[in-house]
Amino acid sequence: MGTTLTELTVERVLSGNFENSWANVSTSSGLGSPNNVAGCNPTPNNLAFGQTLRTWQLQTQSYQTPCICLDDLKTAFQIEAQVGKTVDQLTQLTKTVLDNRRRSEFLRIAGKLVAGDVSQTVYQSATINGTTVPNALYNSATGNAIPAPTAKLSQDLLDVLRVQLIRDGAGHNALGKENGVPVLGLITSPETSRDLLRNNADLRNDIRYATPSELIAPLGVERSFGGFYHMIDLELPRFTFSGNNWQQVYPYIQSATSNGFTWEVNPAYNVAPYEVSYIFHPDVYEESVQQVGPNIPGAPFDDYPYYYSGQFFWLNIRDAVNNPLGKIGRWLAIFQSGSRPIAPYLGRAVIHKRCPFDLSFVGCSYS
Repeated sequence: MGTTLTELTVERVLSGNFENSWANVSTSSGLGSPNNVAGCNPTPNNLAFGQTLRTWQLQTQSYQTPCICLDDLKTAFQIEAQVGKTVDQLTQLTKTVLDNRRRSEFLRIAGKLVAGDVSQTVYQSATINGTTVPNALYNSATGNAIPAPTAKLSQDLLDVLRVQLIRDGAGHNALGKENGVPVLGLITSPETSRDLLRNNADLRNDIRYATPSELIAPLGVERSFGGFYHMIDLELPRFTFSGNNWQQVYPYIQSATSNGFTWEVNPAYNVAPYEVSYIFHPDVYEESVQQVGPNIPGAPFDDYPYYYSGQFFWLNIRDAVNNPLGKIGRWLAIFQSGSRPIAPYLGRAVIHKRCPFDLSFVGCSYS
């Protein structure tokens, strides 16, 4: 079967007619000829089907900890508590890896828009020699970088995109409905969510006289506004743009600590000028995981689902030279999944300006 799979997407089927030219129903002539029984044998119009082929494949990433020696642990203080803390950090790492993977894949697969672009061009990720360009912020038609946005994310833009996406089919299997109208998902940062609310003239008076619970909603509480569920993501992808190149800014930066390294909040992430917000639809793509097996008669081996889910499991492999007593072990995690495109046109990744935040609290002048 190979490692690269092809997904056939059946496109929307329409008649191509305004449905304003229906024929009158008539009765048969009674002569018995098939051509004279129009009432029971109408002439159908032919429908045209369309399919789009999209390729995808399984991808993998793995991590392992340094080796741990049992004899070293014997002299450690409160060893069980320390090992427990290590496991907690590894569990958090698994969540972070999967979150970043899903952010990256949605950005790659869904159509991309640039805030401030009046033409509302929908960009697709560039692929060069079968490999997607890093950050997915490059035009597939030219291989050039997608232009930098000139505006922040606005409710006006979201209103236009919401109508277009619902017209394109996003109303089916939407995240919810209010008063019979589909509500889409907006995954954005708390700063952008707050900005959308504060810059809406119709809402300002409501906020001014709101209850305290509504005032703290922009800090991360999920809410519905303007046909979107605001879902707060504290680590959305942020970028800088220079020399026709996009550079993603990681939320954390590594620094030395008492023993090894620690990861601290990256100041450059707080002041990065560009951000990606997602108009989310669950049918954009499906995360497919590696299957287990196969079982080979006469040659059994161990294969378990958690081998591919990113779960850290303990390995203690005896070796005649390096680990003869079985006292040395380490944690290992393997991530393996593929992003199967279902309906990429139902979602959008909107690249937009943002107000860089620093402790000077200088007002933001972006439009």
